[in-house]
Amino acid sequence: MLDKLLEFGELCRKNGLRVSTAEVLDAVDAAKLTGFADPEILRGALEATLVKRKADADIFDELFGLYFRRRGDWDPNAAEAPPLVEALRREGLSDEEIEHLVAMLADQAARLSPLARMGLGLRRSQVEALIRLAGVRLDFSRLTNPMQIGFFTQQLLEALNPTGARGELEGMFGRLGRRVGQERAELMARVAAEQMNRVRTSLRRYVADEFERRNVDFTEQMRKQILAHKPFGAMSEEELQRLRVEVTRLARKLKQLASLRPRLGRRGRLDARRTLRKALGAGGVPFRLVHKRRRIEKPRLVVLCDISDSVRHVSRFMLQFAYTLQELFSKVRSFVFVSDLGECTELFKQHEIQRAVDLAYSGGVVNVYANSNFGRSFKMFEARFLDAVTPKTTVLVIGDARNNYNPPEAWALGAIKEKARRVLWLNPEPPASWAFGDSAMRDYEPYCDRVETVGNLAQLAKVVDTIVL
Repeated sequence: MLDKLLEFGELCRKNGLRVSTAEVLDAVDAAKLTGFADPEILRGALEATLVKRKADADIFDELFGLYFRRRGDWDPNAAEAPPLVEALRREGLSDEEIEHLVAMLADQAARLSPLARMGLGLRRSQVEALIRLAGVRLDFSRLTNPMQIGFFTQQLLEALNPTGARGELEGMFGRLGRRVGQERAELMARVAAEQMNRVRTSLRRYVADEFERRNVDFTEQMRKQILAHKPFGAMSEEELQRLRVEVTRLARKLKQLASLRPRLGRRGRLDARRTLRKALGAGGVPFRLVHKRRRIEKPRLVVLCDISDSVRHVSRFMLQFAYTLQELFSKVRSFVFVSDLGECTELFKQHEIQRAVDLAYSGGVVNVYANSNFGRSFKMFEARFLDAVTPKTTVLVIGDARNNYNPPEAWALGAIKEKARRVLWLNPEPPASWAFGDSAMRDYEPYCDRVETVGNLAQLAKVVDTIVL
């Protein structure tokens, strides 16, 4: 009995339990009192003396079940038979032969590593228990993409040392071959190899489940990310419907980003600089506190939007964007142009968003079938609507600057810039295209405070702050 308990204590240490010599001696004394007749009483006695941490309880239970297994412990009529038993049944072995082999394997299995024990198939072990028993710690916080599942599975396998586990099983079956016959040993080795392959599949499923737990909305987030970076002109009708929702949400988000300017007041945050300056007249004593209060100042916006065929997909959503900004800005005036220029501010006020945008594109404001002429449109604005621009106005021009080789009339845009707070231009084409063909962007660029490429939702979101501030 002493040798058996000493060996069991050594196995516990090998599998990560902290077992001292004094605790093994306590276990021997406890076993003398309980005896070996009742396995559950013996289990309770040994667990009370050898297990100090809750995390070690699972390791102890598995080692106890394997090391102290006796013939007759396995119920052949159990509903859930271990994988090895099921495999031996399929090979035609009788229940008595299976029981004899399982008892022999159990005696050897207690000395194996956790992965080798699971590969042996004596128990229906869970992958979580295997990882815990093996003491593997893997950082799943970096598991953010389904393409990483294979990588993390491989890392998990390497930490569990499958090569060492297979070596342990091969050595064990080699020794058993001399006792049960080479044919039986080879049969159990084949079953163990199949079980090891199932362990790999189970580990991959475990990693996949972990990914699902950590990235519940991954599919929706990926769909939004793809939508955000897809060019407007390449979108399907379903994607265009989703994009309208995103553009509206982005415009409403600007309510929180309206420009804030400090103003002096009797309440608010202390203005330390002005307080100290006032205190100079009293010898540095701050008799009078100066506060600054922040107020929301809604800037004014004038939108000039090209609705020619070349930029129709982009400008449609920009018009929707401008429509939604009505709540944010104190005054919004919207204009559309192709060759002629016309105001659609009242159109936006009288109709709901989709109807208003459809009317603008169907020729309700200007002739949409003409060729683009940016220079003529800017001249018309300078002659008829320049009073709409004040020092508080942000002028937003949306278009590709494809002027069909007409005179650019850049001076007209310069006149607009002189009166405006600033001029921003959103161009759906990349900068590399601005100097080729009929593009007049290089002529207009000196009269813009900023030119941004906006060909998808992500680029539009990037310039949101620029539009408001």
